[in-house]
Amino acid sequence: MLDRLRRDHPYLLDLGGGLLVLAVVNLLLRPKDPGFLGVQPNPALLLVAVVACRHGLRAGIASGLVTAALVAACIVARLEYLTWTELRTLGHYVTPILLIGTGFGLGAQRESQRREARALEGRVEALEHELADQAVRFMAATEAKHELERRVADERASLSSLYTAARALETLDAERLHAAIALTARRFLQADACQCYVLTGELLRLRAAEGPVPERSEIPPDEGLVGLAIRLGRPVSVRDATVIASLDDLHNASLLMAAPLLGAQGTLLGCITVTALPFLRLTPASLDRLGLVADWGARALENARTHEETRARTIQDDLVGAYTYAYYQRRLHEEEMRSDRYGRPLAVVIFRVQRFGAVAPERRTELGRVLSLVFSRTLRDVDIVCRYATDDSFAIILPETAPAKAAVVVERLSREINNFHFAPYGDETQDLEFSTRVLAVRERLGGVTS
Repeated sequence: MLDRLRRDHPYLLDLGGGLLVLAVVNLLLRPKDPGFLGVQPNPALLLVAVVACRHGLRAGIASGLVTAALVAACIVARLEYLTWTELRTLGHYVTPILLIGTGFGLGAQRESQRREARALEGRVEALEHELADQAVRFMAATEAKHELERRVADERASLSSLYTAARALETLDAERLHAAIALTARRFLQADACQCYVLTGELLRLRAAEGPVPERSEIPPDEGLVGLAIRLGRPVSVRDATVIASLDDLHNASLLMAAPLLGAQGTLLGCITVTALPFLRLTPASLDRLGLVADWGARALENARTHEETRARTIQDDLVGAYTYAYYQRRLHEEEMRSDRYGRPLAVVIFRVQRFGAVAPERRTELGRVLSLVFSRTLRDVDIVCRYATDDSFAIILPETAPAKAAVVVERLSREINNFHFAPYGDETQDLEFSTRVLAVRERLGGVTS
């Protein structure tokens, strides 16, 4: 009951407690003056003021009426004769009216303050809601800004990757291309691990890897995700081959993406695989990028192979004016067959420049061209000057020449070169250093190979 009263009408407890205190003080200090009628202003005014100021209009009116009634009762109790004249005396009603007026006035003022406070609280709450809404908008704008910056950074990275890819795929060296394709795929997709496989025989064999090296260096072209990409002729992801329900399924997958390297006529050249990629980048956009890299890589690889085949068919090295090493191999085989058939001698002279690394790169081609010119002026028309296996050497095929005569040819060549006083090294006072070796490929009537 007390808890309910304290919750629903808290001012009654204050009023009751205050009246009890006034009664005790009245009894102790002024027992002959019940109600403090002889004290002005009446102490009950303080009680009414306190209750009204604390609890508002309703409490102020209630406290004013209760205290006014009690004071009026004390006044009536002190009258010796209860007559109409006494009741009409206004002096008896000053204190009760003052109590009621005080309760009403201070209660109304307190109620007005409460309304203003509630209005302010409502405004503060509205401002808090608006501030929270502005905070949410600010956070959203900040997140959008970060996302925009990330996209701009990605685009810059993409442009940088495009430029890097274009530069890396310029080479016609197939081995360098394999590494460039894997590197371009990794940069362009921002992946953790990419590989380049090349079709050799009936298997796809690993030629280059960026990131951790995969366990398998050979993959059948009809197996798993690689086989699916080759059959469809387009890049595919692990989601095309199986259902990914959790991150564990993704982590357990051996391949995440694969794209075939197809030639202009649809010929399978190889395959690009991705084995490690951030989960958020396993998207159709990344798959499109992988397809773009595969298309570039296939074209570059096909061009490199065409270049190699063309170069193999070319018999003349235009830079130095000598036949190519591939032509040397074919022509030596032909000369060996002719020598065997007719029993004629055949010799080969291997000429090698010493300390070739000390020759400035820009002077190496000129040195080879001048040496080729010296060879052509010194040798017979039937002798064949070719490039050898390395850039620092020449092979000279001498038909109808026995080893003894080949040694004479070598002496003549050596004198001619020494007379030129080549100085190709950094120290221009140092003449060209070279070595020669005679190979008796076929002796007359012997057919002995050395």
